[in-house]
Amino acid sequence: MMSFRSKDAHAQTRLNWPWRSQSPLSAQLLVDIPPEIELSDYRRLPSSRSESPSGLLHDEGVKEEPIPDLDIFFERLYEYFCAKGLRCIITKWIIEILNVLFMVCCIGFFFLFVDWDTLIHLKCGVEALESGEKPCDLMKAIKHDPLVPFTLPKMITVGSMVIMTAYGLTNFLKFFVQLRSTLNVRQFYYDRLKVNDLEIQTISWPKIIEKVVLLQKSQKLCVVRDLSEHDIIMRIMRKENYLIGMVNKGILSFPIHSCVPGAGPTGSHEHGRRNYLILPKSLEWTLNWCIFQSMFDSKFCVRKEFLTSPDVLRKRLIFVGIAMLILSPCLVIFPLVYVILRHAEEIYNHPSTASSRRWSNLSRWIFREYNEVDHFFRHRMNNSAVHSLNYLKQFPTPLVSIMAKFVSFVSGGLAGALIIIGFVGESILEGHIFGRNLLWYTIVFGTIAAISRKVVADELQVFDPEGAMCLAVHQTHYMPKRWRGKENSELVRREFETLFPYTIIMLLEEMASIFITPYLLISEVPKRVDDILRFISDFTIYVDGVGDVCSLSLFNFKKHGNRNYGSPFNALKGLRSSQGKMEKSFLRYMQFQVFLLLFY
Repeated sequence: MMSFRSKDAHAQTRLNWPWRSQSPLSAQLLVDIPPEIELSDYRRLPSSRSESPSGLLHDEGVKEEPIPDLDIFFERLYEYFCAKGLRCIITKWIIEILNVLFMVCCIGFFFLFVDWDTLIHLKCGVEALESGEKPCDLMKAIKHDPLVPFTLPKMITVGSMVIMTAYGLTNFLKFFVQLRSTLNVRQFYYDRLKVNDLEIQTISWPKIIEKVVLLQKSQKLCVVRDLSEHDIIMRIMRKENYLIGMVNKGILSFPIHSCVPGAGPTGSHEHGRRNYLILPKSLEWTLNWCIFQSMFDSKFCVRKEFLTSPDVLRKRLIFVGIAMLILSPCLVIFPLVYVILRHAEEIYNHPSTASSRRWSNLSRWIFREYNEVDHFFRHRMNNSAVHSLNYLKQFPTPLVSIMAKFVSFVSGGLAGALIIIGFVGESILEGHIFGRNLLWYTIVFGTIAAISRKVVADELQVFDPEGAMCLAVHQTHYMPKRWRGKENSELVRREFETLFPYTIIMLLEEMASIFITPYLLISEVPKRVDDILRFISDFTIYVDGVGDVCSLSLFNFKKHGNRNYGSPFNALKGLRSSQGKMEKSFLRYMQFQVFLLLFY
């Protein structure tokens, strides 16, 4: 049985770095850091000053206006900053409600009211005149009794509309529940931090955190001790840091086939078989609800019952998996309709966007570093997209390129010829060939030409996969040992492409994940419950004024350090972060402080 670690280890785990002098860690980690890497600029390390008995943590709060839950308060503080003020929050809420309402109407109209068989065979315009029929009446394609007969597809459609409506109503009520706390946060910004909604548009997040820390000189937020910037960030990312650690340690890798939609790089090996990392959004939301939302008590400590009751967690995961499996036919309609509404017009007007790429949900948790808040991480990922795309262009497929050139030449030529004919006489485009008018052929040939041109290899492309990977890693900070020296291999390209897939492929994978997630929750994730609870037990540390946090986010080098990545200590292999993620996270956290020491 796992032992619940003691909470008096704070003095042993908090490192009091000799900040103004040159420590061995700064000599090894902070030398030759490229200034181009965008690091989170937080001001100082956690200090051991102003510590008080840990039993006072649940009484923390501001004397004038007690704050019952500092975690929620700081989360609201960050959300308010990201939303850029109260007006933006209200507007966003209204838009989200309207989006849900619009999607419910679209699902009901297109899946229930439209008679697609009648619509397909309906003749309009010139085609109706040529056939001697009356001009088409689109109302003929509208069903007057959409639920008769009440078939299984209609039942699934109604179920999806009910779920979507319930989701919209939940968000509607949630806004009013959170409105009071949002107004309190706004008042805090105005009265305590002296930042109004106009200034919050341009002020930086580190500046906000600095103001909160300085405010504690005149007003206590936590009676245990004054909170540092590091403490505040660990509170905001308490749950996220655990998920980052689980992905980094390969806890969420499963014995699935590499061809399963959403499967990423190899995470671990068991009994001679590879386990692949996989974390679609549906699985992420489920793990968040089943694990992270229920593992902490009111004092921000991991509950002993949670760690010592693996069967309870297994049953919860299996129950949610069965529920998702039953609802999966209804749930899959949401992303399907969203893809059509969100991307159909874009692909129609700009066909080349079909070959664009995006970072997958799994890659975001592989690349994200401890204590890296969301907007800093998104900025880093956006900077890495160009270099990552350039790396994948290093692998041309000559045969496909030759064929794409031919297809592009033929389809582009036909589209151009039809456009010229349209200039001669636009009525000619209304002529029919094989039951379709020439305007339809112009659109089809133009779309094929645009897509095929994106497949053709760039003749000016310089072949340098090592250099392209170096620029990408400069932003992603991810370079497994099995990739090193093999940047031009097909294995590395294939694994990299699972993290940076085509946008269309990623959307299809998210739809497929609605059926894959129930399978994982029922059969695979329960087998990992012991590993999950062991990770939480081994990588949890108590911090006065903060509560239980992932010890990797505390930068505890004595317990988790790896000399290969510049740590002054060398911990047991099983307790280290994989690929030096903790050391890399520390570098990112500390670079701005180095900048202050050098220039101020």
